[in-house]
Amino acid sequence: MLSAVAQFSKASVTIRAVSSGLQRQVVRLSQDSPGAARALVVLADGDAVLIDGSSEAPISGPMLCWRTGPAGGRLMLEAGATGIVAEITDEAFARAVGDFFESAILQSLFAEEWDRSFAGARDHLSAIVENLTAMAGEIRQPRPGSAMMIIARLRIILVTVMRASGMEAAGGAVHGEQRFHLQRFRQLVEAGFRAHRSVADYARELGISADRLHAICTRELGKPPKALIAERVAREASIGLERSTLSIKQLSYALGFKDPAHFSHFFRRMVGISPGRFRRMLASSARGSAGFEPPNFSDWP
Repeated sequence: MLSAVAQFSKASVTIRAVSSGLQRQVVRLSQDSPGAARALVVLADGDAVLIDGSSEAPISGPMLCWRTGPAGGRLMLEAGATGIVAEITDEAFARAVGDFFESAILQSLFAEEWDRSFAGARDHLSAIVENLTAMAGEIRQPRPGSAMMIIARLRIILVTVMRASGMEAAGGAVHGEQRFHLQRFRQLVEAGFRAHRSVADYARELGISADRLHAICTRELGKPPKALIAERVAREASIGLERSTLSIKQLSYALGFKDPAHFSHFFRRMVGISPGRFRRMLASSARGSAGFEPPNFSDWP
């Protein structure tokens, strides 16, 4: 028998429990959710065949199958086979993936179609089935917050699949992506620190959220992006006070400050002394007086 659960439109997810009973059963993918762009097929027990056009993939439970274009596909269940089919729109998938360090792993893992045995990962399979069943309950009887709960459980399922697949190789991929974003962020700051752009502006140009940029910088460098931008401005200010003949007022305008008083306040906050005293102490040190070690706003690794 095939039991269908009505689509919960706000979450754009459809869950169907499938079983073949004593006879072969054919299940059409996307029959209840024509807008679904992805499908997760859980074959808990028995044998089945996933059919997509002229392509046929025999599968045996316990197994998970991921399809990125399920429309027109069919799942042919042999007698005694049972499972669950979850059909998901792009919007729901994107909301579940979110914007975290691991999101890049999830995007990579679920970008391609695959079939994976869970014979050695039954605990993971149980967690996936449990969350799919709970999602079906939320869809069947919507309550306040059901859409949020469905997306939250979908995220748990995606992360569970990721963990069962092994994170070591994927972790290297996401680390490489983080370093790429960090290098690009550095280039953008070099080009635009005088414009005093916000962290949100840089994140937007990078194509990521401000929260993710904050997480990348904090994890890789131990400092948030706002502090890194401020240090780049302070470094340029220190160089200007040491090497240029510009007045403090002229230097403040050259660094994009509209008010020299604002520049002085910023510099004092970053260095601990006023720009004027900083310049005097540098001059005194150059004449052989008591040594003065200016702050070192080192470049990013």
